[in-house]
Amino acid sequence: MSDRSRRSRVWLPLALAGLVGLLVVAYLVVDRRGTTAPGSSTPPSAGSPVSSSVLQGEWSGRGTATRCAGFDRCDSTRTVTLTIDCSGKRCLVTPFDRSYGSPPLRFQDGRYRAAGPVPADVAPRCGGAPAYTDLWRLELTVHDGRLRGSYAESSLQSFDCGATGLAWDVVLDRR
Repeated sequence: MSDRSRRSRVWLPLALAGLVGLLVVAYLVVDRRGTTAPGSSTPPSAGSPVSSSVLQGEWSGRGTATRCAGFDRCDSTRTVTLTIDCSGKRCLVTPFDRSYGSPPLRFQDGRYRAAGPVPADVAPRCGGAPAYTDLWRLELTVHDGRLRGSYAESSLQSFDCGATGLAWDVVLDRR
């Protein structure tokens, strides 16, 4: 067998594996329009920012699963809690507890958005080690005194473990 034939046997599967990996990442990261999963509860035109006093405080509610990728099984609902602190120059949001961080809540394109790392103790595991690329994302609007939108977590792991993605449509009420 020639060297060229041997090289093509090695490089072709590697190239295909790389392409599959990129497609999985694109599938998890890109907002999939036209999917059979329920769409986001976020109103199409969210409008103008609200005063920080409207956002300030503790919020909680149920989320309904809209995406489950890379797991054998996902819960169809999840309780989501947020604390929004607007005592400083910017409002900071903390989902669940302090281990998720407190990034700024930014208003962009008619929606409030924030993102941060998922703590290692709750992140998906690959070979016993947590996925340190696991991130959470929040996208909300204020509608009738409630926060509505989505909460998502996604990770990119090694080729041995692949990628994961979870998303929930959420409706949160002030506690």
